[in-house]
Amino acid sequence: MNQRTVSANDYNDITDVAARYVEALRIGSVDMLADIFHEDSVTYGTANGRLMGGDGSPTADFIRNYGKSSEIVSHIDVLDITPSAAVVRVVTGNDAVGADCNDYLTLIKLDKGWTVIAKVFHQFDK
Repeated sequence: MNQRTVSANDYNDITDVAARYVEALRIGSVDMLADIFHEDSVTYGTANGRLMGGDGSPTADFIRNYGKSSEIVSHIDVLDITPSAAVVRVVTGNDAVGADCNDYLTLIKLDKGWTVIAKVFHQFDK
């Protein structure tokens, strides 16, 4: 059988979610994050060698604490995709605290479209 199970539109929709995530960081928009992350999402990662995160919205807390990341640069890779789940790597540099990070976003496709259900990140030493 030779059927495409995931369309090019799904890839575009997924990369759009990741791009909006980076844009939310760039402009410092907590409201935009609420449209990207599922209300039950979790975030965990390492920053300064320490585990941090949990449920709620650690990314929104980052924006509230440090403001916008107006000089941020990014690259987005779709690592894997199925008809209902995807994993995306977002490589960023120069966020609001001048850090470089790799973020791994796990997305799920619901009735309203693709949403981030989990984020795992690694902040590199400055």
